[in-house]
Amino acid sequence: MKAYKKVLIPLDFHSDNDQIIAKGKALAEINGASIYLLHVNEPMAGIYTFEAVSFGDELEAFKDKIRSESHVRLGNFAEEMGVADSEQLIREGKAATEIEDVVRELDIDLIVMGTHGHSGLQRLLGSTANSVLNHVDCDVLTVRIRD
Repeated sequence: MKAYKKVLIPLDFHSDNDQIIAKGKALAEINGASIYLLHVNEPMAGIYTFEAVSFGDELEAFKDKIRSESHVRLGNFAEEMGVADSEQLIREGKAATEIEDVVRELDIDLIVMGTHGHSGLQRLLGSTANSVLNHVDCDVLTVRIRD
């Protein structure tokens, strides 16, 4: 069995991140692999208008605050894990697409990510984990998070 060299852990900053990190860190340590942490900020509409009043400036300020907070939070996780600055990634876009792009760009061997195990219509429509699983060539370990 091929050892993993690069492990990607996408984080959404929910309370279950500790469970996902623990699994990813353990697998990385067993394999002597590098850990990459990724957070994706989902896109927001560029300009909202209501009766000809633009909230574009306020929206941009809010997006800047989200970007700044994302860097701080990801940095806190990285510091606890000893992950270098160069292995902390913040992207903007659709989470599944950004994860897939990072896998290709960095030649990731393993993704460790959470899934809430939704069923029925939500599973049919697809989740981030399901989309990633079906669009990458590397192994994907989903950590089942129970609500």
